[in-house]
Amino acid sequence: MQTFWIGFGIPFVVALLFPFSVEFCLPRSTKPTRWIQNCPPFSVYMLAAFPIAMGIFTATIFNLKEINDINGFAVKTYGSVWALYASITALLFLFGLASKAVLHDFTSRPVGPYILRGARAVEAFDKEKKLRDAAKIIGVRSRHDRTSRRKRARESKPPSPSPEINARAEYQKLVQLKSLGEIFKHGNLVAAAYLTVAWVGTVGCVFYFWYVAVLVLSNQTLPVGTVTKLLMVFILLITWFPMRVYMDWYQNYFHNPAWLKNSDGLIMGICLALAGLVFVLFISKPEAIAIICAVVNALVLLFVGVAGRFKPHWLRAVAESLQSLPFFYFFAVYFVFLCVTVAIGVRILKT
Repeated sequence: MQTFWIGFGIPFVVALLFPFSVEFCLPRSTKPTRWIQNCPPFSVYMLAAFPIAMGIFTATIFNLKEINDINGFAVKTYGSVWALYASITALLFLFGLASKAVLHDFTSRPVGPYILRGARAVEAFDKEKKLRDAAKIIGVRSRHDRTSRRKRARESKPPSPSPEINARAEYQKLVQLKSLGEIFKHGNLVAAAYLTVAWVGTVGCVFYFWYVAVLVLSNQTLPVGTVTKLLMVFILLITWFPMRVYMDWYQNYFHNPAWLKNSDGLIMGICLALAGLVFVLFISKPEAIAIICAVVNALVLLFVGVAGRFKPHWLRAVAESLQSLPFFYFFAVYFVFLCVTVAIGVRILKT
């Protein structure tokens, strides 16, 4: 249990930086606790699901090393020193991609006034309150009303930008720090805690993905219960997704209707989660992975065919999201796909 508490304690202590910095930096008039409550990836996930997952994962790693002599940094596990070097290089490269992803996810989109300091923070909080109040007054409009407005807009001259649109644009400009220079200039301790906690969470997920790939390459029989533990870790890690969706909604619904489409970090996270799931399934049922992949491919083709016939706008939305994806994310997804295919291919050759 000692290894479990070490694996649990380190990320838990790091995650405390976010709520403590929010309480310390933000004025009481801004209701700082709402940012803790409505940023569950940094509160609920990083202070519960993630440290528990890392505790189980750490205990599993040490048990496999002591009992089965499976060490991700030993030549014996791979059977070749060059395979070990390639694996470590891939791990370092994944860490680099993770660091870049965390920074890009923070700088590429509006976040919130809680990451700012000084006069800029005061202005951002004021605009946020006005925009949220306006969104509550407007409420949810019916589909008939939206259709009527679109019809009137087509029949009339293009309107000039409304004060509401201008206010949204000004708010988005305030709460988006587009570079490290802007972070140092306008960011506060909450911004530093946000990046630190996000980096720790992302690196932990990347290391899990890498280690499961090592288990695939090791071609060894795992003790009873190991796959269950790895699946439990996976289940805990993917609880991040609904929490991230909620946080993005809370921070964007009142000023950016396209908030979900612009969340590129979700796409990267989904790809990494699917890749990790493939590895765990392969460890559990290596003989069934070909059947699983064939069934998945058939279902994807079926979906494309049916959607193309009855819901072509679905495919158009997917295509638009892919074509607007930053090249960095495209390359990251490609590298994850490469790791999956290489690991499984090498394991199959060894059997």
